[in-house]
Amino acid sequence: MADEKNKKEKTKRKHRKLWRFLIIAFIVAIFLLGFGYIYFEYSRLSYFNLNLQNSWRSYLAYLIDFVPGLRNLSKYEYLEIGDPLYLQKELLDMRFQSLRDEREQLATQKQELETLLSRISQESEKLMMQREELDKLSKEYEQKIAEFNDYNNRIATLGTWLSRSTPQQIANALVREEVSVELLVDTLMTLESKAAAEILQAIALVNPQKAAEIIAKMGEKGRNVFK
Repeated sequence: MADEKNKKEKTKRKHRKLWRFLIIAFIVAIFLLGFGYIYFEYSRLSYFNLNLQNSWRSYLAYLIDFVPGLRNLSKYEYLEIGDPLYLQKELLDMRFQSLRDEREQLATQKQELETLLSRISQESEKLMMQREELDKLSKEYEQKIAEFNDYNNRIATLGTWLSRSTPQQIANALVREEVSVELLVDTLMTLESKAAAEILQAIALVNPQKAAEIIAKMGEKGRNVFK
């Protein structure tokens, strides 16, 4: 009998422990579910831009509103909350519009830059053409200067030869067709007047026509010099 009684006591103890465990587990489960639900509601309210940490003032105002003597000290009003999806859509639309405006502005700036680059390219081509023309004129000028200096050197050399020659002996060579009137005039104008007159007189004795052309040309150049 004693053994059976002990067995029953042990069984009852096991049942009590089991029930305690189940009750504690149930309470813990309820607590966890409640905590999870509170966290869920807190997260959802945070999504609506609400903050529970600062909501105690609103709660106090709500309670005071029911007290007759203190009702005028505080005024509680429900906060009107907009649709968060609509607000997000509005923000996205504003952002997209801003991006579209920036894209249009960039496109306009790109077009302006392309126009400016095209204008610069055209101006550069004009400058290159002008530079080529200037280089060409400079080369032509240098060539003419070189030819002029060479001609003057030849005139000076010929003048030296004529000044050292006998006019009567050199006249036959000077009246030949190979010797141009222009060359004789330029050479005689570098000599002294007496030497030039003697050579011109010797040429007139051999070829009066050429002597007349030389005199006429010298007179023409003399007028051009004194203009």
